[in-house]
Amino acid sequence: MGERLAVFFDIGDTLASPVLTGGQLSGLDVYPFVPEVLDGFGDPDVVLGLISNTPATETAQSMRAFLDDAGLLDRFQDELLLFSSVEGLDKSDPAFFDLARQRAGVAAGRCLFVGESEAERTVAEAAGFMVSPHPLHALHLVREEP
Repeated sequence: MGERLAVFFDIGDTLASPVLTGGQLSGLDVYPFVPEVLDGFGDPDVVLGLISNTPATETAQSMRAFLDDAGLLDRFQDELLLFSSVEGLDKSDPAFFDLARQRAGVAAGRCLFVGESEAERTVAEAAGFMVSPHPLHALHLVREEP
């Protein structure tokens, strides 16, 4: 590939379903295809991160614990884990995507946001990101990158 590419995923309804207990997040139910797809991004020029709206009660530590328990944490770069409850931003704000781009250290055109929400993809596009609705589609896009 040659030039660094940052791929940011939404968590809920893209990589996993949230597990709620008593109305509180208690875990993540990862979709069966996700581990294999994430492993497919094995190019050293591709870095993986998260841009996710998270419950206001969640901290970076609690979100990392949920991701670790779900077997996902080690697939993402720690500095590219962006949670709305920590950053004070949400995915309706292009500034959230700009923060992700800054942390990745690449131009917005070298960032890809993967999320099921059309509204969130529209905001990401407005911030200059490429977008994909599904992790399998994102993997195809990355493999096709010149």
